[in-house]
Amino acid sequence: VDAKRKAINAFERIDDAIMGGISLSSLRDVPGESYASWSGVCRTDGGGFCGTRTLPFVEPLDAQGASGVYVDCRLASDDEPERRVWKMTLRTDSSRGEMVYQAAFPLGRDGTVGSEDGDEGWTRAEIPFDDFKLVRGPRVIPDGPPLDATGGIFQIGMSLSKFVIGVNTTELENFRAGYFDLQLKQIGFYSDAGNSMPSLALPPETLGKDE
Repeated sequence: VDAKRKAINAFERIDDAIMGGISLSSLRDVPGESYASWSGVCRTDGGGFCGTRTLPFVEPLDAQGASGVYVDCRLASDDEPERRVWKMTLRTDSSRGEMVYQAAFPLGRDGTVGSEDGDEGWTRAEIPFDDFKLVRGPRVIPDGPPLDATGGIFQIGMSLSKFVIGVNTTELENFRAGYFDLQLKQIGFYSDAGNSMPSLALPPETLGKDE
């Protein structure tokens, strides 16, 4: 329980208020369950996205041998995941700039991840490092270098957005605004080659919010 709360407290929200929007979300504990709930209301007035990210890690996460990052999740609010753009964000250095690496990932309806509790609906989304593009906001940086995870991962985040990742700002047709609830069980690295993944401290230590 303490480790779970520590992991949740390591995240901060990054909603569209930073660009004048009025969306609001939070990552919160679900007592007695093995997951947390990232939920809120995404509004398109002046913005159109909700996000959550870890505070910067004290030491970068070792991703040697990994092919990408995965998230075990379940959309609890509705059955229309395809009407939002779900994105994973990685930072590969200690900078605090606007440019980060980002990749969109599909969020299926059918659960593929088992559970000790026997509950259903969980899916594991695997996002290869090769899919990540250097972006500023929703726009791809032309000729940006590919993601290089050999130096470690300094920050991890997720977002729900009306914006498709691309060189030009493009909105998803038929975007579903309003309430969402994405339950999160685990985020980690995976390997296509069957490599053993580095042992990580759970949860990783992060800088404090004042820091």
